[in-house]
Amino acid sequence: MRPLAPKGGNDNVYTPKPVARKIISHFKPTGKICEPCKGGGAFTDLLDCDWFEIDEGRDFLNASGHWDWIVTNPPWSKIRPFLQKAMEVSDNIIFLCLVNAFWLKARQEDMKKAGFGIKEILMIDTPPKPWPQTGFSLGAVLIVKGWNGPITIST
Repeated sequence: MRPLAPKGGNDNVYTPKPVARKIISHFKPTGKICEPCKGGGAFTDLLDCDWFEIDEGRDFLNASGHWDWIVTNPPWSKIRPFLQKAMEVSDNIIFLCLVNAFWLKARQEDMKKAGFGIKEILMIDTPPKPWPQTGFSLGAVLIVKGWNGPITIST
């Protein structure tokens, strides 16, 4: 079985700039935006936004405030706590991650309880190594407060 997150507990898998550009161009987030996992800065280079990065002493999981949009590539081993926090502080959330992460029962229940639903999944081609080559589909998943309609799949 292949691991979903890199071995050794290091979830620092930085978003390639072309992937960040595709996501921003597609969803066009506006208003007050937050990038909870700045990493190499692919999203923050394209957006006027607040940011957090645990490696720089700024932990999103301890953040307060409210943002119109959360746009991030969260640590895959910590998607659930990042999703829970994002739903507390924003109404529109985009997570770049393995799409199957959202079909786990606990995450579905967390979203339902918080009043969120998946509105769209923008499919993303898996970047070349060093990006993890898992064999699972990668996507930018848009989760919206109050959404209970169909899920659109875009390419």
